[in-house]
Amino acid sequence: MDPQSNNSHAGHAAGTYPLSRLTRPLPSLAGLQAFVTAAHCGSLSKAADQLCRTQGALSRQIQQLEAHYGCALFMRSASGLTLTRQGEALRTTAVQVLGLLFEQEQALQASSAILALRVPSTFCVRWLLPRMQAIRACLPGTDLSIITSSDDTPDFSAGDIDAMIVRGSGEWPGLESVLLFKETLVPMCAPALASSLDSVQALRTATLLHPGAGGAEWKWWFRQNGIGGIDMERGLVFDTLDLSLAAAAAGHGVAIGDPRMAADRLERGELVIPFAMPAENRMAYFLTFPFQAAGKPVFRSLADVLVRLAQEDARPG
Repeated sequence: MDPQSNNSHAGHAAGTYPLSRLTRPLPSLAGLQAFVTAAHCGSLSKAADQLCRTQGALSRQIQQLEAHYGCALFMRSASGLTLTRQGEALRTTAVQVLGLLFEQEQALQASSAILALRVPSTFCVRWLLPRMQAIRACLPGTDLSIITSSDDTPDFSAGDIDAMIVRGSGEWPGLESVLLFKETLVPMCAPALASSLDSVQALRTATLLHPGAGGAEWKWWFRQNGIGGIDMERGLVFDTLDLSLAAAAAGHGVAIGDPRMAADRLERGELVIPFAMPAENRMAYFLTFPFQAAGKPVFRSLADVLVRLAQEDARPG
């Protein structure tokens, strides 16, 4: 009796299929295609034309198939090829197998027409969505499924995400990382509050608005500009940059972030930059996806359009 599988991988409960049958040597798909085509055409030369292969190659593939099964699959005569009883049985099975594989390929190709992209929420609202028309124009035939997240860890293990835009260092083993732009930090606040900030030292008493716990952004900005003696962790802490920018626009304090994420508010005058002292952060925004997807045209097209749009941001005006 064929032993049952002890496979414990997801989707294959132990004892549900005979593993030894699924892992034993089998004939090649190319050989099965050659056999089915020759059976349909009744001629090696016609089958070779149909498959765009040489007659000699098809003959060898069918001989290998007959050697594998240990029987003749065709009776050969001057009038052409006729299936033997064993050949008739194999053709029925081969047509079913090849048909199922074709249907599965079609289903996978249909599902690949939707590309699931995970994006930080502020990046999505403030940078990605205003450029969506240009992005979609470069991805004909592909629908984007946008998922927002505050998680900066690129994890594809669940299999439900195809690509991610991540804020980080870009050093993630096993992933292709395409740099979009490095993060630049500047203080931003409402115009009324800015008028009261006559110097950087005025930030000692101002309410600092943090886009996350720990105060990393303010600490970096102060240190890069050589400013000390300020409690860099005090103030209000939010869970997204967008919320801290909204609080700043409402006059609740001074936010810190990349001006690209506040472009609309800066243009409308809801926010201003009180000190022209930018500090390039160690962090950057990257498009990431698994290495094995790097050769697929849709991923390259997505990377190309995002890089182009990011470069346009950096141009004067």
